[in-house]
Amino acid sequence: MLCSLYIENIAVIKSLSLELGGGFTVLTGGTGAGKSVIIDAISMISGAKAQPQLIRTGEERAKVSALFTGIDERTAALLSELGVNVTDGELEAERTFSADGKSTARLGGKSVSQSTMRRAMAHILSINGQSESLSLKTGEAQLALIDDYSESGALLAEYGAAYAEYTEAKSEVEAVEALSREGALAADLLSYQVKEIDAARLRAGEEEELRMEAGRLRSGEKITKLANYVYRASYRNEKGASASYLAERAASALEQLTEYSPDAASDAEKLRSISYELEDIARRTYQTFDLGGSADIDPAERLEEIEDRLDIIRRLERKYGADIPAVLAHRAEAAKKLDAIENNEERILEAKARLERAEARVLAAGGALSARRREGSGRMTARICEVLEGLDMPKVKIEVRFTDCGITPSGLENAEIYISANAGEDVRPLALAASGGELSRVMLAIKSVGSDRSGESTIIYDEIDTGVSGSTSGKIGRRLRECSKAAQIICVTHSAQIASLADTHLLISKHERDGRTETTVTELSGEARIDEIARIIGGINVTETQKKAARELIAEGKSSTNTK
Repeated sequence: MLCSLYIENIAVIKSLSLELGGGFTVLTGGTGAGKSVIIDAISMISGAKAQPQLIRTGEERAKVSALFTGIDERTAALLSELGVNVTDGELEAERTFSADGKSTARLGGKSVSQSTMRRAMAHILSINGQSESLSLKTGEAQLALIDDYSESGALLAEYGAAYAEYTEAKSEVEAVEALSREGALAADLLSYQVKEIDAARLRAGEEEELRMEAGRLRSGEKITKLANYVYRASYRNEKGASASYLAERAASALEQLTEYSPDAASDAEKLRSISYELEDIARRTYQTFDLGGSADIDPAERLEEIEDRLDIIRRLERKYGADIPAVLAHRAEAAKKLDAIENNEERILEAKARLERAEARVLAAGGALSARRREGSGRMTARICEVLEGLDMPKVKIEVRFTDCGITPSGLENAEIYISANAGEDVRPLALAASGGELSRVMLAIKSVGSDRSGESTIIYDEIDTGVSGSTSGKIGRRLRECSKAAQIICVTHSAQIASLADTHLLISKHERDGRTETTVTELSGEARIDEIARIIGGINVTETQKKAARELIAEGKSSTNTK
């Protein structure tokens, strides 16, 4: 249950600490006192979107924190699946938000996303107001109610998995059939691309080699001159001694000095090694740059061949990729697609077979889900009617009508609740037939019959008495008190009959301090509670007659409690 609540800097609330007990609690107070602000603050804890406009004027940030106790093991296990840890049945929740729109959420001292907070708190807390009543008019909400009451969670999960497989298989069939339609034209194009790239016989690194060779050919005279210089200077020189010759001569001289120097022998060996290296460099240069003129190739002809080859490579790169590896990768992908097209008939048969299997599975899962829904809806409507009879709707009739809709994410059928609130009237869709007061009572009945399944430890009703008369309000109050045996019930009300039945009565009031309006909460008992209920009965000026009526309501509430 919601054990304590702290609100800071939200609308008319500067700082408010609220301690709450179990059972049935009501919040009353004048218009604008701050009742709705408290509900808005609890909504923030439930994961609702932060609203910077609610921040108290002149403040930069607002905060709401709450402590929930008595969380059972089943709910704790569900929260654990969301990464939220419950300690000794307790969970702290906190929400802060600032004027610039930034918001943070924490559960159990750990930062969580707004989505996680909303999903986690749904297991603990339920807030029901006019917007929630109106949501009952939608088919999605009505189907969800049926699923909740029917305990269809496992069947829904099974159907969801089957539906995912079905949609994947269906998409595959559509893809291979589209490929088949486009296959002939695509195959011709892909085949042409593969043949064109294959005909070029590209080789990785080829382009760089050709560019280097072309560069040598364009600078042939300069290269030959430099290469000849390297060759002559290093090894063969008709006009003078070469470096290798001089190194060899120096090595021989050093060998003759070995008896006079301990290093002479090793130095001679080094010089002789240098001589050999110079000779090797010279020979490589001679061969690399064809200084002997043995190659029977015309440089101009060879340069033309290279340019033609580079033109082919550049043309393929413009069409298929930035470089040779990219062109070859395109060729591999084109060949893969071509193979898929050529073998597409077999793929179509395989995909259709998979789709048939997936469709059979989703229909079987959907059939089981449909049967559970139909069986559960009958029990649910019977129980709701039973509760509504005690809420001044004795002639109410409710039924659920299912219509087949094929395979959809939510099942094989749509569901709509039909209602007749009065004798002699045909049932009509809930969205069209129920008034505001009737819709509130239907919502209360639904929450009543589902409270033992939901696991929610705290249920909040915001002005559930809207649109109903005094006698009906009393019956709503008794139903709320009955529900409080299974869960903590908190109700914002303007009904004296409902307020008189509460275990705890909290008065929300506002006053001025230092030129600013602030909200306070006071727990009422004795004469103070009588005065507040009398105010609700009669308005601003409370009379003794109204006080007497208030005492009678409180006494009647206690009496009905003691007789149960």
